[in-house]
Amino acid sequence: MHKIEQLTYKMKSSKPLEIIQWLLVVAAYGYLTYRLVIYDDWGSLAEHFRGAGTLQYICLAGAVVLFPLNILFESMKWRYLMSDIEKMSLAEAQRQTYFGVIGAFLTPGRLGDFPARVTMMQNKSRWAEAVMLGFIGTLALGFVQVLLGLPSFISLIDRVGGMDWVEWFCVAIFAIQIILIIIYPNLARKWAEKTSEGKWHDTLVAIGNFSHKRFAVTIFYSMLRYAVYCFQLWLVLIFCGIELSAIEALVAIPAYYLLVTVTPSVPVADAAIRGSWSVVIFSVFTDDIAQIAIAAILLWLLNTILPMIVGTFLRKNGHNIEEKSK
Repeated sequence: MHKIEQLTYKMKSSKPLEIIQWLLVVAAYGYLTYRLVIYDDWGSLAEHFRGAGTLQYICLAGAVVLFPLNILFESMKWRYLMSDIEKMSLAEAQRQTYFGVIGAFLTPGRLGDFPARVTMMQNKSRWAEAVMLGFIGTLALGFVQVLLGLPSFISLIDRVGGMDWVEWFCVAIFAIQIILIIIYPNLARKWAEKTSEGKWHDTLVAIGNFSHKRFAVTIFYSMLRYAVYCFQLWLVLIFCGIELSAIEALVAIPAYYLLVTVTPSVPVADAAIRGSWSVVIFSVFTDDIAQIAIAAILLWLLNTILPMIVGTFLRKNGHNIEEKSK
């Protein structure tokens, strides 16, 4: 009888989270449908697909193949970040990471990513710690994007001239990141000493215990992911007929991702924002504005829409597996 009561309690407690998960799915797909309906340049995209050559399609296929690798590295980072909260397999970490894309889709700065992942965890009692550690992972990725993008962006600014204020803005962002990385453990521990026992106290303790050594490992995973989506963009640019030399790619692509990083956005508007910045950056090397915009849209489809679709499937599949295990 005791086991039956426990099972009933688990089923009741998981119901609200299941409803939240489905609301995220419905809202994300609803807004995606709206964005696709109002998009008015499908003709140019279709024309380019019809005229692309074999090598271009090989590059596009390579970019598609790389998107799971992108998620894999992010999943490895998530699993590492959660190692003190919940032991999970790499497959489970990937399932949670894919579902996080759905949570991020409708929220400013992708803030819904980690709360969505936490709804898939077994140990939900430490959700606040999990979310904050997830944001530390985001800080690590942002650090990599600024660290590698800033020299490229400065080189680009020197090449075209002007826009000095943007350069100084990026330097300020980098300086803030460095300060946060240095002081966050000590700052969190001091705050924890001044708070009473509870979820906020436990969260601050978890952040304070996240050492700089562990942060360095997190940066390593972030660098792997960064390398993948830089290579993805290069392949998509080739598919779109924009051929950059190695030096031009090393200047343009990190600079592009730097601007995307420091621009506040909502993922549903990423296509427009990324398209705008891609035109600003890559028009330095080519006059084909339409193809530049198409490249940004394709990359958005690869790294936002495809993972969202996979995340929906894995959420349903994972739920069925959990039901069978019960």
